[in-house]
Amino acid sequence: MEQLYKILKEYSLNEILKIEKSDRQFIAVNKLYEEKNFKNKIYFQLVILNALICYQLSGNGEDYWEEFYKYTKDKDVNTLQQVKEVLIIFLTNSKNNKRLVNIKIKRIDKFIDNYSMLNNKAFEFYYKNMDIFALDLSKVMKQKKDAKTIVFAVKMFSYSARNVFNYNEIFPTSLGIPIDSRLIKIYKKFNKNSKVNIKDFYKTISFKLNVPELHLDTILWNIISKEHL
Repeated sequence: MEQLYKILKEYSLNEILKIEKSDRQFIAVNKLYEEKNFKNKIYFQLVILNALICYQLSGNGEDYWEEFYKYTKDKDVNTLQQVKEVLIIFLTNSKNNKRLVNIKIKRIDKFIDNYSMLNNKAFEFYYKNMDIFALDLSKVMKQKKDAKTIVFAVKMFSYSARNVFNYNEIFPTSLGIPIDSRLIKIYKKFNKNSKVNIKDFYKTISFKLNVPELHLDTILWNIISKEHL
């Protein structure tokens, strides 16, 4: 753990925020916002819902979000029903999201059916209170607040909100990091002599750095996994 901490402490929170803007997933949703000029509500709905079906991918996440951007930027989407229709067609033809398609379509239906539980007029409030957004979204999807897809959806929502509101809101410390295969590999490499579990491992590093876990996600993905694994 100390070795990883020493690597990460070289990055300030402001530097991490800049690195996040070079994340290909951030770039994809940013280009979608700038080029398509969706209504803000539709833009948020597309990004959040796509994040909720972004798991068990058949390609990597960066390629998937670029595929999502390229597909949706040419579509005329003005209602929640059209969001649903576009995403279902996209999912059934996706090169990078071929697994569990029927289950993911049911997740789309669940989001649409329970969408009224979200206050879609208060997206800036949700951006300033992302822990509340995570809680409300977990109720919509009938999942735990710390479920991987819920936390990841909060992260992607924050990326889209930065584009809409043009400022950086810091993630709350109550939100953990979404554990995936790369983070498991990092944990195994830098946690050889400790019995601490993976969630506590990242929580401890976050606390020592005074950087919320979700802000460590991109730097762990794009720097640590590429340079130290």
